[in-house]
Amino acid sequence: MKTMRPAQSPRPARQQGVVLIIALIMLVVISLLATMSVKNAASSEGVNGNIRLSQLASQSAEIALRYCEDAVIQMVSGTGTLVLLPTIQNYAATPSWKLGTTSWDVTPTVAFPLPIASVNASAASATYARPPECMVERLSPAGSAKYSSNFVVTARGFGPEVPAATSARARPNGSEVFMQSTIELN
Repeated sequence: MKTMRPAQSPRPARQQGVVLIIALIMLVVISLLATMSVKNAASSEGVNGNIRLSQLASQSAEIALRYCEDAVIQMVSGTGTLVLLPTIQNYAATPSWKLGTTSWDVTPTVAFPLPIASVNASAASATYARPPECMVERLSPAGSAKYSSNFVVTARGFGPEVPAATSARARPNGSEVFMQSTIELN
């Protein structure tokens, strides 16, 4: 009797693994794209946060500028509703605002800090820890015709991340914006 051998299946072709290699390369490329997207999103968020802080510091400086302009007009006209008023500095060949930290961040300072309530609506929702400051200076020397009518107002505003000023009056660390205007009264 003849024994039958089971039929042999044809031998499979040797697999090359090309699909696996292509899949791994695609996975690496997709991972790199995802990583770059996350980095770009984080970078954009940081930039937007910095823009927001800068805008809030600009708003603070604008508040200080308008407050001190109103104070000058009220002091010169003799009418006034503001309780706290800045001191008007006399004319100097080099204005105080140009002296940098020697005018703004020393004790005693020539800068006038606004009441914190002028920038924070209420203590419960306080945005700013350090109030904005302003400096008012005469543009003409004593005895001149324009001594009492020409002024320069310089304001400095801070972002919400700047801590309150200490007695040491150290230079602020954070967003800081300067604004300036000239007032000519008749």
